[in-house]
Amino acid sequence: MKQILQWSLVFVLFLGFGLSNTWSQVTTFSYTGGMQTYVVPAGVISLEMELYGAAGYGDLGQGGRCQAELAVTPGETLNIYVGGTGTATSGGYNGGGAPGGNATYGGGGGASDVRQGGTALANRIIVAGGGGGSGSNCGTWTAEGGHGGGLIGESGCLYSCSDCQYTGGGGSQVAGGIAGPTGHGSCGGNTNGTLGNGGPNAGSYGTGGGGGYYGGGSGCFEGAGGGSSYTDGDAIDVVHEQGVQLGNGEIIITVLCTPLSLEPVAPVICFGDEIILDAISEFDGDISWDGGVTDGEAFEPPVGTTTYTATSDADGDCGISIEIEVFELPDVTASVSDDEICIGESIELTGGGADDYEWFPLEIEDGEPYTPDAGEFTYTVIGTDDDGCQNVAEVDVSVYDLPEVDATISDDEICVGESVTLNGEGAATYEWDPEEEDGVAFSPDATGTTTYTVLGTDDNGCINEATVDLTVYETLEVTYTVIEEILGSDGEIDITVTGGSTPYTFDWDNDGTGDFDDDEDLTGLTGGDYIVEVICDAGCSATATATVGSQVGIGELNALALNIYPNPTKVFVTIEFEGIFNYELTNLNGAIILQSTATDKEVISLENLARGVYFVRIKSNDTTQTVKVVKK
Repeated sequence: MKQILQWSLVFVLFLGFGLSNTWSQVTTFSYTGGMQTYVVPAGVISLEMELYGAAGYGDLGQGGRCQAELAVTPGETLNIYVGGTGTATSGGYNGGGAPGGNATYGGGGGASDVRQGGTALANRIIVAGGGGGSGSNCGTWTAEGGHGGGLIGESGCLYSCSDCQYTGGGGSQVAGGIAGPTGHGSCGGNTNGTLGNGGPNAGSYGTGGGGGYYGGGSGCFEGAGGGSSYTDGDAIDVVHEQGVQLGNGEIIITVLCTPLSLEPVAPVICFGDEIILDAISEFDGDISWDGGVTDGEAFEPPVGTTTYTATSDADGDCGISIEIEVFELPDVTASVSDDEICIGESIELTGGGADDYEWFPLEIEDGEPYTPDAGEFTYTVIGTDDDGCQNVAEVDVSVYDLPEVDATISDDEICVGESVTLNGEGAATYEWDPEEEDGVAFSPDATGTTTYTVLGTDDNGCINEATVDLTVYETLEVTYTVIEEILGSDGEIDITVTGGSTPYTFDWDNDGTGDFDDDEDLTGLTGGDYIVEVICDAGCSATATATVGSQVGIGELNALALNIYPNPTKVFVTIEFEGIFNYELTNLNGAIILQSTATDKEVISLENLARGVYFVRIKSNDTTQTVKVVKK
């Protein structure tokens, strides 16, 4: 993970610099003419510093020495300034005062100092003063500069042919050294020392003061004052000496103790992670940590950056510090597009509050459609932020099975005009296609087979479907032809059934009703009315009444005074019957073509009728007679 890689990098840097003993115990800085730096080794909280200020021109005013032990922070950078000796034309580097123009008089030596937390004079924590510049008054090196160092620098001119009338004073802890009197115009203006700097001389025969905490004053014809030394108020084991350094200055930094070593530990973690701080002393000292930490025992650091410092009770041990940075856990959320779905539907699971998300089961991709099985599920997401910290969230989802929907119909085969009822089962509500009301009878208009689909919705909103087929037949119709009785019990009825569905069953009333075991057609009939009921395979029924007429012999016709001629005929047929009579002209199927009432005689035209057999039925009082007529 990214977090582990970051930890590894930080940890290597930490160990490589602080705990591998690659740094030197003693570090010496010589004069370079510029600022130098020193990085405090990890685990080191104090250093011994030994500083030497530079001598003034002529090496008569020598630099001072200051030694002390000062507190530092592991890993911080100290700025190092090593003083340079004064010359005949300039003051030494780091505060030496400049001399006058005569080449036999020189500048003051620069101070040596260490600065903490910056590069300004106010950042100095220890200073070794530089010596004052000297001159050759009276032809010899008798215009001696004062030594640098001590809490107050030395005044110049230990011996002079001028009786030290014009010497400069040394710097102190609160002010620069006082400049010597000018003497006369060729000496120029003398100046006092200031914070960090020796006083310069602006004439021909002047000497520059030594640099220091406060610099020495300049001299005229005679030596200048030395600069003062200084240590920060928290310094211990402080030593001051005056006049110990010839030439350029020097700084020596010594680590006085052996840093504790630390077992590997990740300095960047997430909240809730445990770490173990386990420091090791080369001198078998007992280790104590601040912040309530017990050496070698696991604990959970708080959120933020915390510095933990270990100390040892062994004299040779340095303390050690480590910063532990603890990141807040991301506020991870888990959401789902729909927490109640039906089997076969998809959901989208989405994590929030982090940068990367891993779902369980692993086949889930954040924000992508996912189709679960039926059941009750708790899905878990692990969210990871950019710091590598993780948190967990959950979301519940219910996946319902589809209802077991069934479609029923009161009758799956009917004829036009009949009603049926559709019913759905296994759900809570039902919707039919084609549109019909569930449980309500209806009469279809169209014939043929129609598939009705029902969508059943249960209480969970899940939907399933079922189908049922309905076949609607044309209306059952019965037509017939009749052959009348002529010679006695020789009449016939031949019916034709259309519509409905085959096979058909028949029930004639000539042998009782309700048995539906009769033949389709009847023969050997005497004249009279016969009723038939037909039922198709779909259960549709139709009823028809066929009348069988009866013809008698020629003698009987004469007795009835009935005469029909010509028979057969091509166009006209004449009916003669005494008195008033009713007549009907029917075809073989029994359909009435013409009917009317006449007296004695009636002529009927068959001109527009097709060739074939027709029947003329005569009714008079209670007598009925049917005569077959043939049109040629």
